[in-house]
Amino acid sequence: MMLLAVDTATTSCSVALLRGRRLLVESVFAGGRTHSRHLMGMIDGLLGQCGLMAGDIKAIAVTRGPGTFTGLRIGISTVKGLAAAMHVPVVGVSSLAALAFPLRHYDGPVVSMIDARRGEVYHTCYDHGSYIPDKVVPVQVSAPDSPALQVPPNAILVGSGAALYRDVFKARFTDIRFADPAEDVIRAVWAGLLAMDRLERDDVDAVDRLVPQYIRKSDAQIQN
Repeated sequence: MMLLAVDTATTSCSVALLRGRRLLVESVFAGGRTHSRHLMGMIDGLLGQCGLMAGDIKAIAVTRGPGTFTGLRIGISTVKGLAAAMHVPVVGVSSLAALAFPLRHYDGPVVSMIDARRGEVYHTCYDHGSYIPDKVVPVQVSAPDSPALQVPPNAILVGSGAALYRDVFKARFTDIRFADPAEDVIRAVWAGLLAMDRLERDDVDAVDRLVPQYIRKSDAQIQN
């Protein structure tokens, strides 16, 4: 199965093409520009590199959040449009799970964190030793020094939230580690592999019901 995977949940943007579980090509852009300016160009570029047409894509995966409101809207609306036009299934993947995926063999808990701005982070904790990350706690949003944000012993922290508040977490929790900075960027290939597990079980999302997982209200909604 030829799978297109897309991530626009944070300030980085990533697109990957997979044949089954094998990565064919991937593009990651962490320059912080508006995703709407280059997402379709990245998709077209990868198809061209592989000598493929849009009709060769049989399924699409996309990170559905949490993350930036604008980024999530751009990614999900683009994927929904492509899926509807090509009549292919779509799978929404947690951006926090995609962050945790490359650390699935770590011998302790994995805490995924994404910068939520306003001095907060989106976060959750995953069990270790499983191919598919299993959440230990619900996805939450809180300040890095909030009592609500607890890090278990021997945990490894990953993501933009962990990198931004590294000093805060080091002061609060002594028995923790931090992922390599390169792992703090979400990669579409990890979202694609998580989606492949669901596709193999015929577990897909209805295109018209695929919506971002915002966790909290946007600034505009709060002001209103």
